[in-house]
Amino acid sequence: MNRYLTLSRTPWYSLVMVLPLAAIYEGLAWLVNWQSEVQLRNGADVLLRMLLRTFGLATPRLLGALLAAGLLAVWLWQRYRHGDEPLQPSILAGMLAESALWAGVLLVALLAADSLLLRLAMGANAAGAVLPTALLSIGAGLYEEAVFRLGLIGVLLLLFRRVLLWHTLPAKVGAVAAAALVFALFHHIGPTAEPFSWNSLAYRSVAGVLLGALFIVRGFGITAYAHTGYDLVVLGLLTVHS
Repeated sequence: MNRYLTLSRTPWYSLVMVLPLAAIYEGLAWLVNWQSEVQLRNGADVLLRMLLRTFGLATPRLLGALLAAGLLAVWLWQRYRHGDEPLQPSILAGMLAESALWAGVLLVALLAADSLLLRLAMGANAAGAVLPTALLSIGAGLYEEAVFRLGLIGVLLLLFRRVLLWHTLPAKVGAVAAAALVFALFHHIGPTAEPFSWNSLAYRSVAGVLLGALFIVRGFGITAYAHTGYDLVVLGLLTVHS
């Protein structure tokens, strides 16, 4: 168990876990957006693409080089910390099972936090919009976790610990809380965003805190799949309800 808990939090196992998720997301994006003038993508995905274009990194060659460099860096880090041990399928299977468990915990916790969970979480999506909503759900698990947990919490932890010299626990609590608030506000920014309401902001903030705490304890891969699983369960419930 200790071995599983250690390896499942490593960047290498998280990366291997999310690569199929990214492939499914891109496949759905191609299917949903085929011959469409308006491209539907998750908001955090669009934000990352805008940032890459701002710094001139959006060309296919540069993106490919960045991806290859990232894969190499994570693999070298894994070898440095854990030697040349091969990838263990049992660890990946355990991560999938654990992600499903956490998705259920998120669903129960957020139902308890807000009885309007389904309406607030997914909007008034009809059953006929299953594929576009599935695309956004998978994109949320992948890109929102990359931006608001892996990226933002990581930067805030660095700021609180190295610059402000906070102790570890206050730094983690502050980073999770601040990232959760930014995560909640993000859903109300832009022309296609949800209308602002304090109830929705509170719900998203609670969700951000739960996902942030899960990221701190269990790492990026499990959090990404738990978020995706939660959103897909909500999509399923909405489809049945419709």
